[in-house]
Amino acid sequence: MPAVSKAQQTNGFPRGIAREVTPFSLWGDDTLIYRSVIALALLALPLIAGVNWKLRGTVSWPQLAFAGALLATGLLCHWLSRTGRRDIAAAMLIGMIWIAATIYAFESGYGMHSAVVYMYLPCTLYTALFFGVLVASAEVTLTIAVLVLMYFAEEGGKLGGAAGFVANGTNFNFLLGVIITNIGTLIAGLVYHRRVESEATRVVAEAGERRVAMEQAQLAQAQLETANARLHSLNAEICVQARKHEQDTVRLRRDLDLYHDVLSKDLPRSLQASRAVLAATDENSETLLLQEIGRMEAVIGALGELGQSTAPALQRAAVDLTPLAHDAIKTLCAGGRYAGVRFDIDANLRAEGDRQMLASLLRHLLKRAAAACQGEPEPLVHVGTGSREGRTLYFVLDNGPGLDEAQLAKLFRPFARGHSEEDTVDIGIVSARRIVERHGGELQVDSAPGKGTMYYFTLGAA
Repeated sequence: MPAVSKAQQTNGFPRGIAREVTPFSLWGDDTLIYRSVIALALLALPLIAGVNWKLRGTVSWPQLAFAGALLATGLLCHWLSRTGRRDIAAAMLIGMIWIAATIYAFESGYGMHSAVVYMYLPCTLYTALFFGVLVASAEVTLTIAVLVLMYFAEEGGKLGGAAGFVANGTNFNFLLGVIITNIGTLIAGLVYHRRVESEATRVVAEAGERRVAMEQAQLAQAQLETANARLHSLNAEICVQARKHEQDTVRLRRDLDLYHDVLSKDLPRSLQASRAVLAATDENSETLLLQEIGRMEAVIGALGELGQSTAPALQRAAVDLTPLAHDAIKTLCAGGRYAGVRFDIDANLRAEGDRQMLASLLRHLLKRAAAACQGEPEPLVHVGTGSREGRTLYFVLDNGPGLDEAQLAKLFRPFARGHSEEDTVDIGIVSARRIVERHGGELQVDSAPGKGTMYYFTLGAA
């Protein structure tokens, strides 16, 4: 949309927004009216002189002076308008016409019967258009006062009035003056109407352009807001992925440390123990050899699980943990080892996650809890649910001897000593933590000597 200059804004449509403009300056060319006055005055000079010479044998200097004054005023107003003093030019033109008409009416003796009194009509029209109704009303009041004064002057015999026309035979002049006045007023009205119509069309067109530009700006703003929202969403996704990547990196480093411990500590220890068994010749050597073979198999299995670089995708679904816990207990108690342990499982332990992984998680935690408390007079393992900070958590609680700080520090070392000397290879707790972390949760342990151990975990989004 083209830019609107300061002059166009100052002299814009409609009239009344800026007091310093005249109607014809709405279109940047109020010199049109002054050119029209100049043209009419130039036409009137020879016409008045010729008509009066033929009818009266004189050129009628008062009438020529009136036309000449119009010509001079039109030229002066044209110059003033071109130099930017439009109000001065408009006021001078209207004032000159009004004063000249009044002087001529009195000097000629014709008073209100002079044709020039019709010049009051365009003066009023121009004043209303140029300066508004208030100034035009004041001018009409002054005009009426002058006409009343002419009336009383004619009634008192000081002015000839209509009798002067009859005596001097100037009815033609009167007719000519009326015709010229009406034609001039008509021309001014037509020009103003045409200009207003043109300006209105321009204003409507510009308004349409502004509306289209505003709609485009609003559309662009909406698109920008959408893009900004999308950018924020992508940024949030990137942050989430970055946090997940950081967590995965930390877990990978932790698993690598465990893998290193297996290779550097536990595997050589198992090999050394195997050599000692093979070198022994007592009757227990075969039993010890079988135990070390089992230990080696556990180590190899642990290495295989820790060394997995990829894991199958989670098959998330609504899962009832209660029957899964009962199935895990049946498996644990099948050999009769944990027959004396009482298991208390809450009903309706609802969760969402991978059914097979959650079943494996419960088996690992229940096995560790049962092993911890089986030496107690009344061993008990309780599986239930609760909440913390608005999140649902699940727990496996035993009434065993509990763990001290040193044991807690080594809890997730798969080959550290557990609750019993024979439980030297314990990959279950590590596997349990990995399953919880795969579900976006966290596995924690709360324990103290003589107070049992609670394993509790959350299951977040994948």
